[in-house]
Amino acid sequence: MKLYLKHFKIFFILLAVLLVATIGFAVYRSANPKEPIKRNNADCTTERVFDRGELLTDDQEQSLRALIAEKEQLCGCDIVLVTLNEPVGDSQDALMNWADDFYDENAFGFDKPHGDGCVLVDNWHSYGDYNGDTWFSTSGKVMSAYSSSDIDSLLEDIFEVVNENPYEAYRIYVNEVAKHMMPASEKMKLPIPLMLLISLVITAIYFLIQALGEKAKDTTTPMTYVTNGKPEMEHQADMFLNKTVHKRKIETSSSSGGGGGHISSGGFSHGGGGGHH
Repeated sequence: MKLYLKHFKIFFILLAVLLVATIGFAVYRSANPKEPIKRNNADCTTERVFDRGELLTDDQEQSLRALIAEKEQLCGCDIVLVTLNEPVGDSQDALMNWADDFYDENAFGFDKPHGDGCVLVDNWHSYGDYNGDTWFSTSGKVMSAYSSSDIDSLLEDIFEVVNENPYEAYRIYVNEVAKHMMPASEKMKLPIPLMLLISLVITAIYFLIQALGEKAKDTTTPMTYVTNGKPEMEHQADMFLNKTVHKRKIETSSSSGGGGGHISSGGFSHGGGGGHH
């Protein structure tokens, strides 16, 4: 009984230490919030939401502007949204060129004109059997960070809800781009509740291992190898017969950034991808 009380004591001591450390870290993060990334491009407009298709209410536009302003400071790239309801050429390439030119003409870029950033152009003009046509144009470090598969994943998440709730789809766009472009040090930070849960689980596992260790019995007794009062040992030997070596090539793959890389009519590099919804 005393042994188990000892283990409980260790358990609560460790739990207390972890709780204090977690709370201390939370207080430190609150007192020392991450400083916003410094913006170096003052040449472009401060507007980020261009609802030319009139899909959003005034309140929704303001909410998106506030969200974008917050996320841009954390990820260091311009995040622009344009809605349309007008014919733009007769192909996906036409919308791509429109999006690239819009970005270039407004000199977007967090670090410099035509620099780090992206624009989502969502055109609701009737397009065959679809409700709309969308293009996601990337520039600078956003272009480098987004592979073709990354772009496809982003567009799929947008398309899942855009026909029923454009506002929510555009929030997904802003949040996912910001998350994707967040510095690695910020991505690795865990929420405080999750950190606490992990601490509790680790502590519980430690206690369980200690408790089971005390209950385990030694399966070898002083009489294990004694027969009729005399020691008896089995003779064992390992014989090396042959050696066989199998070789197999490990296939590796990598996905580089810059999905859909091309040069715009203005002479600037862009990546991107699009689809219909």
